[in-house]
Amino acid sequence: MTYYVFFIPFILINFKPNYLFYKGEIPKSHMYLSQPLQSSLEIQEIIGELNSLLPQLTNFINQFNSTVSDTGINVITDSVGNMSIDVPDNMPDDVANKLSTRIGVIDRLITTRGQEINDLLHKGLQIENKLKMEDNKYIPRITEKIKEFERLNASYKH
Repeated sequence: MTYYVFFIPFILINFKPNYLFYKGEIPKSHMYLSQPLQSSLEIQEIIGELNSLLPQLTNFINQFNSTVSDTGINVITDSVGNMSIDVPDNMPDDVANKLSTRIGVIDRLITTRGQEINDLLHKGLQIENKLKMEDNKYIPRITEKIKEFERLNASYKH
């Protein structure tokens, strides 16, 4: 339960200070007034979540790209989306197996984060479309996150 504290001056109710502390649910405003507020809060939560997930995705992609470039391996993706790696001939099998596992784990992390971000972007677009219908002066905030996501996807060459 969420508690809100309100200070109402000049009311004496068994307190030494001249304030009343209200611990309870705030009464709901008219439905029309609370609807945009709820959507606005939802979009803020989505933006906050995106601000957390996009740097994680950036980190995973950077790890993937640096692992590929530092080790000299080639990552191959077939038409179905299955990934395999081609390692240099002089690389020992145990190192190649570790690299294969590492690349696979990072790829799954990238795929998982990418899907989470994609889902949030779609949800955010739906909410912003509703907000635009309610207030034509609403300024979209998801657009910059979509551009960042597209830039990240372009940097992941798998």
